[in-house]
Amino acid sequence: MGMCQNKPAEYTSTLPSFKDVMPEADDEDDKIGETTQLPIEGESADSKQKLNLDDFELIKVIGRGSFGKVLLVKKRDDQQLFAVKILRKKMLSKKKQQDQAIKERKIMSLINSPFMVKLHYAFQSHSRLYMVMDFMQGGELFLHLRKRFKFPEDWVQFYAAELLVAIDLLHQSNIIYRDLKPENILLDKNGHIVLTDFGLSKLGFEKNEMTYSFCGTPEYVAPEILYQRGHTFVVDFYSYGAMIYEMLCGSPPFYSKDKREMLKNRCEKPLEMKSCFSFYAASLLKGLLTKDPGLRLGSNGIQEIKKHNFFNGIDWKLVEQRKLQPPIIPKIQHVQDLQNFAPAFLQQPIMETPESVSNEYFEGFTYQQVI
Repeated sequence: MGMCQNKPAEYTSTLPSFKDVMPEADDEDDKIGETTQLPIEGESADSKQKLNLDDFELIKVIGRGSFGKVLLVKKRDDQQLFAVKILRKKMLSKKKQQDQAIKERKIMSLINSPFMVKLHYAFQSHSRLYMVMDFMQGGELFLHLRKRFKFPEDWVQFYAAELLVAIDLLHQSNIIYRDLKPENILLDKNGHIVLTDFGLSKLGFEKNEMTYSFCGTPEYVAPEILYQRGHTFVVDFYSYGAMIYEMLCGSPPFYSKDKREMLKNRCEKPLEMKSCFSFYAASLLKGLLTKDPGLRLGSNGIQEIKKHNFFNGIDWKLVEQRKLQPPIIPKIQHVQDLQNFAPAFLQQPIMETPESVSNEYFEGFTYQQVI
């Protein structure tokens, strides 16, 4: 794609104070909050809202993020199962994320790919926003990885190939994702990957454009975001490399329970190559996890990554058509089987925590899929 034409300053020095760069996070999942307001074009007034939460039977909590829960629900009229993401307006306003929530809804209604979760409806109440999406019964890739600690290299090759196709589709649509991590990768009932959670994505991102938002998840965020000198699409390739690293050895690069130390090491120390990495895996990771985005594998186009020897034997047409055999076929016994979801989520109460009514109206949020 010819991204990052202008090589930035050296990325091994002049690290800003982490007291300034990494304020104490109070979000439930330790996600770095975005500090830059993103502009959004005003949409025409929402059509008359046809749905509300009463149209759905609430079954179980299946996920949780910084602004609310994800529930498994059943639509009362046709008994179809969905996942509904619930965002708290009060928390969005506190974090100045109102525009980003609308942008997430807009991105989800624009993308149409089996590699990305599909939005069916969006509506709002006085205190919350609701996004009704496909229910992916295979659960998070994160849980499957934790059960096994790490994956064989041929498994990683499969997931990395499907994920690269998903990233490519987003970039072709001028969307930068910015939050790649195992928790945001779902498996469908057949074991293919499906990307979810576009809460930190940026829409309308032009070739070679720089953006300065401070966002991501500490374990996977690219060094150039920490330096706040501007970043491009190439941040997604760093996070992509961090995910491959974790799948191969069981933990992300530079991992530490001390997040400040982890981020400092990411910017200042050389990448550690584990003994379990093959020659080609190590080569791929060195290319993706380089600190300088101008030298990162993929900075001159995604074909750089597809042609790497790590993917020898991969037929990219078959990947795009989802015709390769997934290494994990989720165990599913019935349509509401939730064994592929973390017990910690399933044990949480469905009832939403009462909070003061916001009454803030999110213009342009309501949506119903056109059939």
